[in-house]
Amino acid sequence: MPLPFYPSFVQYDNPASGFEDDVSPPRFSHGYMPLRNRLGMLVETHSWKEYPERVAITRNTIVAVLDLVAAHGARWHGLAREADARAVRIGGQPVELDYQAGEACRRVDFRGYEYSRTPSEVSGATMTRYDETAPQVWNVPLCDDIQPSLVVDAPGAGYLVPAEHAGRVAGKLDLHGVGYTRLEQPLRDARVAAFRADTVEFAPRPMEGHQRVTLAGDWEAESHDLAAGALFVPIAQPRARMAMALLEPQAPDSLAAWGWFNNAFERKEYMESYVAEQVAREMLGDRRVKAEFERRLREDPEFAADAQARLEFFYRRHESWDDRLNLYPVLRVDRAPRR
Repeated sequence: MPLPFYPSFVQYDNPASGFEDDVSPPRFSHGYMPLRNRLGMLVETHSWKEYPERVAITRNTIVAVLDLVAAHGARWHGLAREADARAVRIGGQPVELDYQAGEACRRVDFRGYEYSRTPSEVSGATMTRYDETAPQVWNVPLCDDIQPSLVVDAPGAGYLVPAEHAGRVAGKLDLHGVGYTRLEQPLRDARVAAFRADTVEFAPRPMEGHQRVTLAGDWEAESHDLAAGALFVPIAQPRARMAMALLEPQAPDSLAAWGWFNNAFERKEYMESYVAEQVAREMLGDRRVKAEFERRLREDPEFAADAQARLEFFYRRHESWDDRLNLYPVLRVDRAPRR
């Protein structure tokens, strides 16, 4: 039967856990279209249905949607233009980039089948087995109170992509119709916002040829130099949300999330422990460093018990420390730079 939600179990393969609705990330078509300020709809006919029935469902859906377009198309065009106009003005405003189901749930009747959950003789895991000869109505929870899970303030003016990344990023921006310009002159000591990752979690397995990464951190004011050829991606454009979905490092399908900038989050240089031991003893001669180290030992038991963390405390304060480690290479600006 047609459903207004995608029937994903709260607990994998456990019908009794009920269903949890969501908003699909932009990698899926109906999650992508809203970023373009357009309507999107998923029609999925289940592979277990007979082929003629699936064809009929698809045909009927297309015809029904065309009828709606004929009746409401002009109004929809107007709504799309209004959405484009609103997107141009989102600079500095909070923008929702990801979602999750909230805690509020309700019970629904769902047409399923009788089932049993028993250990599998193959895997040993608990497996659900359905009896398709015994239809059954399940009364189960449906959690469909969708709430934003990631809200980011849009930059005041836009994003800066350094020249060394401009070629690859420009190709993606072109693909999605996001506007940008190239800087004809270098920027010296430009006041920008930079994102530095506090934690970096690489996916244990590749996905579609990429190693995804999850970043935690925040934007902070810094000064940076940029060479001529860098890209300026203005936020004042109809594709503003698309630009944020691609360039905000924590967005679910951003370029960063798909591993495009993983080199920025991989340590290349390090200090051998025997060197760090000697360096640490020398740095303890600085009363401020010594006081801070002793405070961390008192207040942070995990730090005190971790030999590598203790040595890194000093390494991070040494001139050989790579201060670009975990620096996301795309910057934000609140004022448009001169070309």
